[in-house]
Order: sequence, then C-alpha cells, then structure tokens
Amino acid sequence: MIRCVLLVTALLPVTLVAVDARQAATKTTNSGVFTAAQAERGKKAFSEKCTTCHDPSRFSGEAFHESWDGKALKELWDVASGTMPEDNPASLKPQEYADIIAYFLQLNEYPTGDADLPPGASPMAAIKVEKKK
Repeated sequence: MIRCVLLVTALLPVTLVAVDARQAATKTTNSGVFTAAQAERGKKAFSEKCTTCHDPSRFSGEAFHESWDGKALKELWDVASGTMPEDNPASLKPQEYADIIAYFLQLNEYPTGDADLPPGASPMAAIKVEKKK
C-alpha cells in the first residue's frame, strides 16, 4: 500500500506538467496573442532596426507560412532574438523582439487580443503558428 501511495505521489507532478503542456499547446496565433499597439511598436522597431537588411514582405504570406506553420512561436523567437540584427546579434531588448514578432503576426492578418505578446522563449513556446482562419 505504501508503494502505491509513493508511486501515485511521485507521478502526480509529471501528470500535472503534462496537462499544463497540452493546455499551453492549444494556444495558436489565431488566439489573439498580441495587441494592435504592440504591433505598431514592432513596426516602428522593425523600420528602425531591420529594414536595412530585410523587407517586411519576407515575413508575411507564403514566405512566412512556409517557414513557421505548425511550429511553436518560440522557434521564430529563437532566430530573431539569437541572431538578429545580423551585425549585432541579440542586441535588442526582449520586448523589442516580442513587438517585432507581433508586427509579423499583424502583417499576416492574425487577430489581435487584449494583452501584449510576452517576451521570452517560454511564453513563445506556448503558442503554435497556424494559418489564419
């Protein structure tokens, strides 16, 4: 009997983590994960810091979807925050990277929500990119 209780007690945290992970995975880019104001900040930051090397069209339409559909937004976060700008990688503030990603979502006509897209790999891992509904 004691072994059963210990086994159940030991498995409980794992079960709770698995439930949390499944719930987090259900959030998508169609869930209103950014605000219009955040996307505007991202547009400004992109214009100031990214347009010398990148055209916004690279981050919308089929080009965007071919690269990111079905993946966690964290993958886009990792590329942007870890390698951009090319001449000074990881030099922007975390909020600026999140704002720029919100701008990309706006470019792809995803719905806005009531809260900003939070910066960081962990929050981005909870959001799956899927084609606009």
